Amino acid sequence: MENSNMTLILRAAAAALVVAASTTAASADCTREVLQSFTRQSNTDMVRKEMNLIGETGPFTMTIDYVKPDRMRQVVKTLTAPDKPTETILVGSDAWSRTGTDAWQKLDKSTTDQIVSFFKSTFAETPANVGTFECLGAETIEGQKVRAFKGLDEPKQKTPEQIEAEKRGEKPAEAPKNEAVRVVYLDVGTGLPARIIFAREGMLDKPIFKEVYSYPTDIKIEKPAG
Repeated sequence: MENSNMTLILRAAAAALVVAASTTAASADCTREVLQSFTRQSNTDMVRKEMNLIGETGPFTMTIDYVKPDRMRQVVKTLTAPDKPTETILVGSDAWSRTGTDAWQKLDKSTTDQIVSFFKSTFAETPANVGTFECLGAETIEGQKVRAFKGLDEPKQKTPEQIEAEKRGEKPAEAPKNEAVRVVYLDVGTGLPARIIFAREGMLDKPIFKEVYSYPTDIKIEKPAG
């Protein structure tokens, strides 16, 4: 269970931090603004990410709290068993996991090393590149004023239809022309990342993947008791 959840984490991170290869002159300023925002985020002490994704077993939510220098808590809830979340905690070089109210189990070194690497690559380290972007302009989402940036030269993302076909053991059809695009939203007031979505063109209000950021100042992550 722990290893499958770690796979989900790494896939989510890969989706959120896909790197594009080239930057055009027209998009250079927009790309620079996004990079500066994520650099600013890497310098904060605490970050919370709340994600909505579609996995091999259907829709699920994932909440990840980061606390520098080396603490992380991740909670995964599936649509089919929301009362039995899988929780993982990282403190320093040690990690633990449990499902629901089960006893905490210390994770093996290999799995822990993956978690530590994930922590460093997604929060602790300053990003070298976040892709190539064009500016979409300002808007308000759920009362928050943001600036939107569309990713360019994005790799193809699997559609829900392709995922379902793979589950049935069928060869998935080629992605349609309106394949998913990535949009990053930056908070106008703070300049920090506010959310990331992957959605089909013209359907940004119905994302396939959504990641929302917040910046609490009171997150506490401790080793499990016992």
